[in-house]
Amino acid sequence: MLDNYRVIYYNLPYKVNGFILYDSFEDYYTIVLNSKLSYECNIKTFWHELKHIAYDDFNKNINVSLLETIRH
Repeated sequence: MLDNYRVIYYNLPYKVNGFILYDSFEDYYTIVLNSKLSYECNIKTFWHELKHIAYDDFNKNINVSLLETIRH
């Protein structure tokens, strides 16, 4: 079970569903979700971002565009 993350809502541009901030010193993640978007969209984005954490994507040397293609 992942227990080193928190979720916050932030007023982001509509085209940005969310993203993750990673603190490598604390090994802690902050999942940022767009407060302008629907509950359903935020749930989908939450699970997508959680996959990045579960698959340790922050420690991989892979192009971000390729990584996003893999996770979708």
